[in-house]
Amino acid sequence: MPSRPLSRDRAAQVRLQTWAGTHASKVAKRQLTRGSAVAALAMVAPCRPELVRAVIDRMVKGSPTAADWPPRSVQVSLLESAERVTLGAVHLTGPGGVTVEHVTYTDKLGYTRKVLRLRRNGVFIRDFRTVEELAEEVDLATLREGGDPAG
Repeated sequence: MPSRPLSRDRAAQVRLQTWAGTHASKVAKRQLTRGSAVAALAMVAPCRPELVRAVIDRMVKGSPTAADWPPRSVQVSLLESAERVTLGAVHLTGPGGVTVEHVTYTDKLGYTRKVLRLRRNGVFIRDFRTVEELAEEVDLATLREGGDPAG
């Protein structure tokens, strides 16, 4: 009997957990910087901190006898940082003064909007609804975990 396809949210959680393991392994082997790993994870589920939190909770509750490679502590740490990015508490930075922020707001008609806000040298450029749209404007591989947007 075939199983039902995964929902969009569940598919994002599976992808996030898989990428967390892959990136944690690379960070532990010093093949990837922590900031690059966090940026990549934050782009898996943009503006969706609840999905990141669900993966963190599932990982923390995981089997204590399961192999610890890739290191679970590194995976959880990367995911917690990615969660702060998706909440908008931390932004992503890139070369040339590029800043990408995860922004959730309610418009004048009462609709909740989730966008990736691009700035260059502090000047607003455009809001993007998808990572694919943003990728047309910015090389996502160059983004790194930045600092506090207010700072």
